[in-house]
Amino acid sequence: MSVPPDLRRSERTLALARSVDRGDGESAPIAVAEIGPSLFFLADFVRCVQRACEIDFLSIGGDANARRFLADLSRPIDGRDILVVCDGIDDLDRMQFLLGAMRERAPRSLALVSQRPLSREEAAALGEVTIIGECAP
Repeated sequence: MSVPPDLRRSERTLALARSVDRGDGESAPIAVAEIGPSLFFLADFVRCVQRACEIDFLSIGGDANARRFLADLSRPIDGRDILVVCDGIDDLDRMQFLLGAMRERAPRSLALVSQRPLSREEAAALGEVTIIGECAP
């Protein structure tokens, strides 16, 4: 008997949240998502996280040659633990831009939480970022 897709998603969301809960817990991480489809996953994810967690949003525009923020975060993130939350990586260049911009703001830590497991190639292309959850084979 196969597991329904919604149940598999719920189990993965819970597992990802538990990974965050096992973190050092010094401060409340900021879960950051791009405005759009990731908002539903973000809502499910932060409801599953047991430790205090803040939420912030941003929006990216432009093409691969001229990315820019249409809406930026509402607070500084320097010295904070940042969780970039997404459904999956549909545009690798866009995610590289987002993570690069987050790194420039000097967070204490930077991690990516993705509903869809990343391929090893995607994970390698993202550079120095902690990936919460396993990569797909």
